Amino acid sequence: MNARIANAVGVTAILAAILLPVSALVPAYAAEVAVSITPGSSTKTTDAYSPNPVEVNVGDTVVWTNDDSQPHTATSGTPSGGADGMFGGEAGSFGTVPTPDATQSFTFEEEGEFPYYCGLHPSMIGTVMVAAGSGGNGGNGGEPAESTATAELDGESYEVTSMSADNSVTGAEIAAGESVTLTFDGPGTAEVTLPKSMVSGSLMVGGAAAEVVNEDDQSTTISVTVPESGEVVITAATVVPEFGVIAALVLAVSLVAVIGFARFKGTAFGLGRL
Repeated sequence: MNARIANAVGVTAILAAILLPVSALVPAYAAEVAVSITPGSSTKTTDAYSPNPVEVNVGDTVVWTNDDSQPHTATSGTPSGGADGMFGGEAGSFGTVPTPDATQSFTFEEEGEFPYYCGLHPSMIGTVMVAAGSGGNGGNGGEPAESTATAELDGESYEVTSMSADNSVTGAEIAAGESVTLTFDGPGTAEVTLPKSMVSGSLMVGGAAAEVVNEDDQSTTISVTVPESGEVVITAATVVPEFGVIAALVLAVSLVAVIGFARFKGTAFGLGRL
């Protein structure tokens, strides 16, 4: 009986030793990240590939699609040094040529910065930046995570909530009566929930109508694209005004009422026009 147990334990240990390294090499939530070879790219440089640089994690696959009417390559290396053979063609070769609408893909298994270019149009250059995260294109490991930031104005606090797999909201600032500026720790997309006590009415992001994901009596959730700068400026029909503005309006109304009352009393008692 003891021998059977010992044999079972031994077999289990051997299987674990074989399978564990294999599973450790397979990243969780590996993603496919799209890169466009943009229309008219033969006359472009760093904007020929979009996004550029493209940011991925170890285990992610980058898929280049030729959206131009001319053939192009996405060849690993530099125009001055030539193809290095990592992707898009063998070392020293001209490179693989994706014809219009064709695709090319490569899975990155190590972190680092990997330059590439077009063998047909060497002015076209791009970079793949690979982070050590375990799959998923984004700062939160491919899994959406919630983050919050609080804006304060005249003693009042307004909490902004963001849900994103790419970044986290780190700050919120109110320009009274004008806009709300949100700061993120990196580029990407996010769904941002804003309290209606802070902004309400038609929301605009970067001068364009915001994409509303959800709205209720208390808040509005919009989808935003965060640029490399990490700042998103939101305007609305109503942005919480400064206390001073409200106080000035109240004071003005009060003065008008006092003057009107005084004139009425003067007329009623024959005091003449004040």
